[in-house]
Amino acid sequence: MKRIYLLLIGLLLIGGIVFGFWSVSNRAYSAENALEASYQRGFFDLIDQVNNLNLLISKSLVTSSDAQRIMAFTTIWHQAEGARTSLSQLPLGQKDMTNSQKFFAQLGDFSYSLAKKIVNGEKITQDEWKKIEDFKKYSQDLNKKLRELQDDVASGRIKWENKAFAAGRMKKLPQAMADKFAVIDQKLKDEVPTITYDGPFSDHVENIKPMGLTGTTITESRAKDIAVNFVDNPDKVRYDINVTGKARGNIPAYNVELTRKGGKTPEIVMDVSEKGGHVIWYLNTRAIGTQKIDLKKAVDHARAFLNSKGYTNMEPTGSLSQDGTVTITFVPKEGDVLLYPDFIKTEVALDNGQIVGFDGVGYFTFHRPRNLPTVKLSKQDVIKRLNKNLKVDRIRFTLIPDPALKEKLCYEVDAKLKDERYFIYINAENGTEEQILKVVETDRGTMTM
Repeated sequence: MKRIYLLLIGLLLIGGIVFGFWSVSNRAYSAENALEASYQRGFFDLIDQVNNLNLLISKSLVTSSDAQRIMAFTTIWHQAEGARTSLSQLPLGQKDMTNSQKFFAQLGDFSYSLAKKIVNGEKITQDEWKKIEDFKKYSQDLNKKLRELQDDVASGRIKWENKAFAAGRMKKLPQAMADKFAVIDQKLKDEVPTITYDGPFSDHVENIKPMGLTGTTITESRAKDIAVNFVDNPDKVRYDINVTGKARGNIPAYNVELTRKGGKTPEIVMDVSEKGGHVIWYLNTRAIGTQKIDLKKAVDHARAFLNSKGYTNMEPTGSLSQDGTVTITFVPKEGDVLLYPDFIKTEVALDNGQIVGFDGVGYFTFHRPRNLPTVKLSKQDVIKRLNKNLKVDRIRFTLIPDPALKEKLCYEVDAKLKDERYFIYINAENGTEEQILKVVETDRGTMTM
């Protein structure tokens, strides 16, 4: 009897193990199929978007109607942004498709700038039409290359994922396919000319020289010391510190990783600039616990952290909550002017107020001594220029960048139209309405659109 009892228990245990394995495998298979489907959708969306770009560019070159041109150029802008999103969703591993992303960004932004030009009653120049024709040629070439890959993907000969979850790690795009994408990206780099115009993705803007870096070149050893002393470490965690490489973008920097003693994977990653040893950004990937502090305390923690690192006289301008943290944007104040280009973002853990993220790219790119222009309009002059239906809550001085990163000294008007809130930026020198942002309150924080 006892033997039968033990046998039954053994059979139940085996059955439970088999069922558990089947259940986990089935969920993994379902998740893998869902991920595969999302990659397939991203790829075919990219093809449709590039095809639509070809058609829209052609229509813009054929039509003689300004209304149709505005419609075509604004739609090109939206389709190009969609193509950037679709491309970023593909699991390309180390093939980051930087040149393709740049191509879509410039096409969209340039088209939008032409639409604005027509709206303002200006004529498109022959040189600008030539740029549109160039964009058409290169988008046609890109479309052809993507179509060559389409048959392999559609037939199932190429799978974006293969037992990724069962292996416990994401498998990258098959090497042959990744290489084909890399060839497409390189072709755009080699053949597409430099596009210079007043837009945020113009080459002269992308290649801007950082203005906020100070000091002399530092060594790897010094970068490690700076890294461990910069992070917010209230629990005095002991870390192993390694320099794993160098970033070669606009701000050359050492890539630094901090791993807990005895750990196997880095907990904190960051870049420390070669010039001056400034921490450009860092991210602490630790698990975040239950929320215990509110937004006000989070702002206080962030401000205290910035003060301790030498970033004084900073004003919080917005916040966004997500996954147990809140990201707070600060800008420096010069006199009574908020310097929006020189922003710093801090990410605060809401379980204990620790600073788990820091992004100073904007600050180090644009911060410098400035000779601010003379204010020629009073606050009363500004109020007279506003829509009479607006209720003004606050007016203050700000320095803002336009799409070409030219800085404008403005009055920031915080106003409401009934229940809707807006930021309106009026040029303090000539009264031009430079920008209007709608303020949207969400459960995650305050956003502007």
